[in-house]
Amino acid sequence: MLKLASPFSLLRLRPRAVALAASLALAGACSGDGTGPGGGGTGGPYDHTRAPGASARDLLTSTTYDSLIVEIQYVQGFQPTSQGLQHLRTFLGARLNKPLGIELRVASSPLALQPQATYSAAQVRSLEQQHRTVYTSGRTLATYLVFLNGEFAGSPNVLGIAYNNTSMAIFEEKIVQNTGGLNQPTRATVEGTVANHEFGHIMGLVNNGIAMQTSHQDTQHGEHCDDPNCLMYYAVRTTDFLSNLLGGMPTLDQDCLDDLRAAGGR
Repeated sequence: MLKLASPFSLLRLRPRAVALAASLALAGACSGDGTGPGGGGTGGPYDHTRAPGASARDLLTSTTYDSLIVEIQYVQGFQPTSQGLQHLRTFLGARLNKPLGIELRVASSPLALQPQATYSAAQVRSLEQQHRTVYTSGRTLATYLVFLNGEFAGSPNVLGIAYNNTSMAIFEEKIVQNTGGLNQPTRATVEGTVANHEFGHIMGLVNNGIAMQTSHQDTQHGEHCDDPNCLMYYAVRTTDFLSNLLGGMPTLDQDCLDDLRAAGGR
């Protein structure tokens, strides 16, 4: 069962000429920027402060957690579209074994934040510690997804980051600025692509929490797939790839699907 409770690794806009340098500079922000205190913080006994990929099997299987809540918060003016969230719902429902349901729990009101031009990973973590309300409990695993204004500090074309084992941020203002125009994809398409890509990182792709069944990691670009048609391919985060989204959203290739299924996913 999938429920939307309220109506309503790192994707970048960069030329290919600088994509590799940017990838190396920000590899941690995409899928390995999980430094921070252990012990669960304000979230109780489950440790939500580990690196992306550390909770991969908890996400993929029903062995310990048979339901999932995705808490979704947003800054005023940058609430995600219903269609964009539907893309995420479909993706998670197709890949995770959660027989008791997956709930996207959207905040009823925006975060009360002062306007901010940029966010570092540390600032996003601090924001989460102040505002996150849903944590893992019993047999329900909880994840956190926040839609922000502004830019990722030092990398103004970043669209999203997976910064902890259950935590992701999307820079919605950057999506709004680069969608909906002539020869641009829709806002919902890019929202769904960014969210699916970042969830792919916390699900352990690629070689970042679950084992590869066949070697397919693009090691020059961190935890990304070497298939140019895959959702987890590094170039998904460039302006070159955004034009491809006019034809629809990318999906996981067979190698990524094999990895998920071998680890208990679908």
